[in-house]
Amino acid sequence: MLSRTCSLQVCVAIGVCLLMVGCASLYQPLPKRIKATHLSCETYPSLVDGNLATTSSLKVKSFVEKGNSNYRDNLRYGDWVEGKDKAEALIQLDSLTPVAYIEVHPVSTIYRLSVETSTAEIADKKASVFEPVRSHKIARSDHGAVIRIDINRPVRMLRVAIYVIRDSAHVTREPLTHKTKVSFEDVMIREIRVYQ
Repeated sequence: MLSRTCSLQVCVAIGVCLLMVGCASLYQPLPKRIKATHLSCETYPSLVDGNLATTSSLKVKSFVEKGNSNYRDNLRYGDWVEGKDKAEALIQLDSLTPVAYIEVHPVSTIYRLSVETSTAEIADKKASVFEPVRSHKIARSDHGAVIRIDINRPVRMLRVAIYVIRDSAHVTREPLTHKTKVSFEDVMIREIRVYQ
């Protein structure tokens, strides 16, 4: 009888502990969005203006050059990128702030997106040290689905890189070299929201 009472007390104590832990996790404050007034993006200001009705067009001026397919044995045959095949946006917070996650609200389909963070701002056009976000090294979005990327660290600068796809509708061919140039599609994004 005594052992049954002790085991019942132990079970009740464990149940109370589990209930307290569960209730404590329920009452943790939800992440709140950092206001647009605390964010800036010099290249694409409407990317962080807080308005989903505005759209930013991230342009890439690079192109893919395709070699002459008539000379397959030539060492210069093949495709290579002239410039960068990605569009980058630098978002600055007005102070070092703990960031829980970001949401990217795209219009375009995004096949590859990566995020890096820095605890220092860029001064005198010198690059800060950026660390990649490991939780989502590469993220995707089909048909404009929202991308959520967990950050969980203090952030002063965010670098969002979106790798662009070839625009097969804009192909030019050079008459002398017979090389083909394929440009990249622009990336359309409504907003990048930051939560702490």
